[in-house]
Amino acid sequence: MAKDNFCIYCGFKLFPEDHFCPNCGKKLDEADVRPNNNYTTGTSTSTGNTTSSTSSTSTTSSTSQNYSYYKKQVEDLKKTYETKEEKVLELLERKFPNGQMSYARFRGEVDVCRVNFFKEADAALNMIDLSDEYSEKIEDALKEKVSTLQSIVAKMNDLQSELIISISNGDDSSNEEIDNLIKEMNKLIESVKDYD
Repeated sequence: MAKDNFCIYCGFKLFPEDHFCPNCGKKLDEADVRPNNNYTTGTSTSTGNTTSSTSSTSTTSSTSQNYSYYKKQVEDLKKTYETKEEKVLELLERKFPNGQMSYARFRGEVDVCRVNFFKEADAALNMIDLSDEYSEKIEDALKEKVSTLQSIVAKMNDLQSELIISISNGDDSSNEEIDNLIKEMNKLIESVKDYD
């Protein structure tokens, strides 16, 4: 949870719409429910010459029970990303008015980032929807997807902050810093493509 718009874990300055800290990646919502890893367990009993084996499973949907934590994280990150992206695009229009070439270049990079962000988010949600039982391998893949999404949101937050500073200072020298942030986002996206 965010206290006075600062992360309670690391002290990073937050925006009201943040669900995860862009700096440390910790979840900020009060409802911090951990995944339930209850899945089919076998018990056996032996009496004399006969052995019986019983299997128990959770009566509720095992998929939603096991991965609901990750599903909520992905949904929250999607909302946060959309809010950040909307603000970045608004700031880009202020920074580079009258359809300047720089605006088109930066806008194109943000659009590529959006496509890749939602590709990763949809892949995570698809994994959850296709899973009919708990799997540690799927959970590890979901953790990786969530981590990637958090990294992209953090880079978008950095870009937003840099644009705010640049516009406030009226400083064209920070265009290099904006360019560097865009390059970092591209590197992150390329590393995701390499992983796939």
